[in-house]
Amino acid sequence: MKLLPVITAALLTAASFSALAATEVNRSEASGLQSMGTVTVSGITGSPEDAISAVQQKAMDEGASHYRIIGIDTPSDSSQQRVNAEIYR
Repeated sequence: MKLLPVITAALLTAASFSALAATEVNRSEASGLQSMGTVTVSGITGSPEDAISAVQQKAMDEGASHYRIIGIDTPSDSSQQRVNAEIYR
């Protein structure tokens, strides 16, 4: 029975972290938000999802609550990705 409080605490911690994460929005959703500028992450290896996670983290670091992906590309002939996004309050 002592395991139940530990599981409950872990679930609450995970839920509170996801509530603080920046949320991706599309162009129409972004029209009602205040732009904070753009961010770029580059040199990300892995999947496009890894690169998008890096953008989400950078948006949170900048104090943004939302972000919109402007472009994802793989410069040159490398496996590293670059992502540009606009961030919003």
